[in-house]
Amino acid sequence: CREIVDNVVDMAHFFYVHYSFPTYFKNVFEGHIASQYMNGRSRPDVDLGTHYSGEERVSVSQASYYGPSYMINPMRSTGGQGTLESILINCHYPVSPTSFVLQWGVMVKRPAGVSMQEAEQYAQGFAAGVEKGFLQDVQIWRNKAKIDNPLLCEEDGPVYQLRRWYEQFYVDVEDVTPQMTQRFECEIDTERAKEFWHKQVEENLAAGRTVGLEPETTQAKD
Repeated sequence: CREIVDNVVDMAHFFYVHYSFPTYFKNVFEGHIASQYMNGRSRPDVDLGTHYSGEERVSVSQASYYGPSYMINPMRSTGGQGTLESILINCHYPVSPTSFVLQWGVMVKRPAGVSMQEAEQYAQGFAAGVEKGFLQDVQIWRNKAKIDNPLLCEEDGPVYQLRRWYEQFYVDVEDVTPQMTQRFECEIDTERAKEFWHKQVEENLAAGRTVGLEPETTQAKD
C-alpha cells in the first residue's frame, strides 16, 4: 500500500500517467494528514471527458490522506463555460503481503444552467476519465518493484519524508517519533518540467496524436 501513497509526492506522473499539466505542486505533512496541493491546466492533446468541449481549463486540486489509506480530493476546474467542482475519494487496504483492495468514487456538482440530463452525461464521462487514470496507476503498481532506498532527483519530490510520515501507522504508538508527525512542507519547481512538456504537447498536436478514453490514437492530418 505504500506504493499507492507515494503518488502524493510524484509531480511528474500527473503529466505522463494522468495526462494533466501541473503548474504548481506542494506537499504538506503534519500529524496524521499528508496533503498535496496542485494547480494545473488541461492538455490540448488530451480529452478524457473531464472538461467540456475541449476547452482549455485551469484546475486547482487539494488531495489529503487522513491516515494511511483514506484520501479526499476536492477539485475545481475553471474555463470558458464556468467552474466545475468535483470531489474524488479513494481508499485502500491490504489483504495480503503483496496485494490490496482499491476503491474509489467521484462526485460532480451540477453547474448552473446545465440540465440534469446533460449533467448526468458529463458526470459519467468524468468518472470514466478518472477510472482511466486509476487503471494507468494500477498497471504501474502491478509491475513496480519495491525499493526502500530509491535514488532520486530533486523533482521526484519528498519521497523519503512521505515514507517517514507513513511509517507512523505501522509502529506501536510509543514508537511514533516527532520526525514522523512534525510539520513538513516542500514545493516542487515545475518550470524546467514545463519546458519539456510544452514541447511534447506541441509535437503530439503536430503529428495528430491525441489521447482519449480509448487507447491512444493517431488522427490523420490534412
